[in-house]
Amino acid sequence: MTIDRDESLRLVRLYVMKENNVKHMIAVGAAMKRVALRLGEDHERWEIVGILHDIDFEICSGPADHTIKAKEMLLETVDREVVEAIQAHNYENTKVPVDTTLKKALLACDAVSGLVIACALVMPSKSLAEVRPATLMKKYNSKDFARNVNRERIAMCADLGITLEEFLSLSLEGMKEVSDELGL
Repeated sequence: MTIDRDESLRLVRLYVMKENNVKHMIAVGAAMKRVALRLGEDHERWEIVGILHDIDFEICSGPADHTIKAKEMLLETVDREVVEAIQAHNYENTKVPVDTTLKKALLACDAVSGLVIACALVMPSKSLAEVRPATLMKKYNSKDFARNVNRERIAMCADLGITLEEFLSLSLEGMKEVSDELGL
C-alpha cells in the first residue's frame, strides 16, 4: 500500500462531498482498525480499507457499479488486495468472493458502523460516550431499531473468530477514538 490515513482521507474528500458519507467511511475505518488490532493484522492498512471502501459512492449510478468505479480510481494507488476487499463489500454485484479475513471484516464493520451511530443518535447527548456494549447488543436484537442495518453482515464477525458481543464492543471502542471526527 502506498498511502497513509491522511492521504486516504484527502483522496476520499476529492470524490465524496457529503460530510455524513465521509464520517461513515471514517467510522468504518475506525472499526476496522480496532478489529485488526484484535486479530494481530496490519491496523493501519485495515483502517485505510475502511476509509476508502465507499470512495465512489457519490459518483456511481447505484449498487450495480458501486466499487467498480472505485477499482478504476484506486488501482494505481493501493494494491490489488485492498481493491478486492473494497469490491467484495458489494459482492452481490461485483461477484468478488468474500473469502479472506479482510473482506469479511469490511462487510461486518461497514454494517456495524450504522448500528453504533444509530445508538449514539438516540442518546440524550447524541454522543458515543454514552453508548455501552450492552446497549448495542440490545439494539442489535431489536429488529425494529435501525432496520436498514444488515445484521447478517454484522454476524460475520463469527467468521473472524470474534463473538458478537466482543465485535460490538471493539467497534464501539474504535469509533469512540474518532468521535471528534464523527461529531459524536
